[in-house]
Amino acid sequence: ELNDLIFVDDGSTDQTEKSVQPYLSDPRFRYMKHPKNRGKGAALHTGVNHAKNEVILFLDADLANITAAKIRKIVKPVLTDEVDMSRGSFQMKRGRVTEFAVKPMMQILFPHIYFEQPISGQICAKKSFLKEATFSSSYGVDIGLLFDAIESGQRIIEVDIGKLEHKANSATIKQEMSRQVLEIMIERAGLIRHKYKMVLFTLDDTLIYPPSICRLFTALGIEEKMKANQELLTNGSLTAAEFLRRNARLFKGLEVEQVDTLCSAIPVARYVVEVIKALSRRKYRVGIISGNFSPIVQSFAQRLGVHYWNCVQLESKKGRYTGAIKQRSKDWLTAQFTDGFMNAYRKALRSQSVKSNETVMVVGNEQSAALINAAGLGIAYRPKNKALKEAADKVITVHAELLAIIE
Repeated sequence: ELNDLIFVDDGSTDQTEKSVQPYLSDPRFRYMKHPKNRGKGAALHTGVNHAKNEVILFLDADLANITAAKIRKIVKPVLTDEVDMSRGSFQMKRGRVTEFAVKPMMQILFPHIYFEQPISGQICAKKSFLKEATFSSSYGVDIGLLFDAIESGQRIIEVDIGKLEHKANSATIKQEMSRQVLEIMIERAGLIRHKYKMVLFTLDDTLIYPPSICRLFTALGIEEKMKANQELLTNGSLTAAEFLRRNARLFKGLEVEQVDTLCSAIPVARYVVEVIKALSRRKYRVGIISGNFSPIVQSFAQRLGVHYWNCVQLESKKGRYTGAIKQRSKDWLTAQFTDGFMNAYRKALRSQSVKSNETVMVVGNEQSAALINAAGLGIAYRPKNKALKEAADKVITVHAELLAIIE
């Protein structure tokens, strides 16, 4: 019997949240929302982490004609321990991604493997397996789980559940879906393989230079107070949390648009744009971890084409900053900045479903030095601190050196 239904809203901006309100009174129903879109894999990972039972069923939320009978057909083989994974096989009007792209490529790359619906999202499996599986953030997550199940020796069956009607997707989405699924297939076939999967950068002293930030604070009229707070932090009079709260209050009343405009004018360190583009083309996930405030970090992430960042989020209302830090940034409010950086680092690993030894960490100052030791490959960019230099696996003076080192 179904006793735990988790609905994961992956940062939707439509009426999804409103549409689930009638079900919230049912104790079996739980609604979870990501603050921003993180991809289907992240949504599935969230559901697995919060699931109460060993047997878990994934269902796409856009199915028009799913029924209790179809659900029972998928779930029963796993509940009775006949198999470890059951996948829904079905007929649909719009199966072009599967028929014209995925299945022909499966025959070429994996001729010994055949599934009628290799990218089916209707999957029943055991939590013990799913906790260890890889959840790609792309459309390739479903076929990625299939490969994980095969590699780990799971007993797998396809169950014919008849016709299913999905929401119609545009040609552009279908094209992108095909690209991402094929990319996962090629990667799993060993044609694309890197030792490392993710490259994380800190911001200050790594992607931007301190004088640029100082000019921003001068333009906002808060530089002197920022410097005073920095001195108190340095001499031990303030904890990292107190330092961040004091600095956040300096933004109170400032217009969001004004701050964004000034942030967009801060120059990026030389060759950073080209290096990050090259990393993305080589299929590395790229992210930024920074103890700086969201207007600055978000501006840089967007300009660099970086889709993942973790920083101290400032609260705003009616176009002005309130001077408060958002609750979601509580992991930064620690006694030492080292702890805040480590919290952000661990969160990045969970979010991107990457292991520590698959991560490259590039840092530029001693505040984030602990990240050097945590990552699979720790790189110091122009370190001024002797301890940081000695802790690093590699030291670089030009960002482009990174490309040669990680390959």
